[in-house]
Amino acid sequence: MIDDFLEQLENSQLYKLATTKFIPALDVYVGENTFYNKVLYIKRGLLRGYYVTDTGEEKTVFFYWEGQSLAIPECIYGKKPSRQTLQALEDCEVLEVDFDLIDELSRKDHAVMAIRAENAERLLLQPLNRLEGFVLDSPEMRYLNLMNSQPEIFSRVKCRYIASYIGVTPVSLSRIRKRLLKKNN
Repeated sequence: MIDDFLEQLENSQLYKLATTKFIPALDVYVGENTFYNKVLYIKRGLLRGYYVTDTGEEKTVFFYWEGQSLAIPECIYGKKPSRQTLQALEDCEVLEVDFDLIDELSRKDHAVMAIRAENAERLLLQPLNRLEGFVLDSPEMRYLNLMNSQPEIFSRVKCRYIASYIGVTPVSLSRIRKRLLKKNN
């Protein structure tokens, strides 16, 4: 699926409009209160999306890795600055395209419209799935779901970010891991 999407992208007019960017590990790529009107495709690396609370605590809400595309909906659809911060957790190579160019081109090119529709659907479903997970699943189930869907994330991401992502403290994450280890032995 990832290779199919990249092939679709490369065979479309969008690829000619894309700019390649390199983001060093730990750099903030999109800061809070930044207007980021682009769609990003990750060729290599891992990004973390997070919000900062009034008390200064970082709340990780998304991880984005190779083969994924992303956009910040409040910027491209709401024309507002981002409240989310995007930080590279590893050295990243990304392709980015200005959303206004995508919008214009999608009116003329059916292949671009298909790519845009696919991404818009994912942009809608991703936060909905996250919300459902927080409403319906226990922290342990959220941990297991992440382990089953993205097992390699555990070797690439610090535990404090994983804890924040599933909505627990690092101490609670440690307890969950111990409990699951006991169950499996």
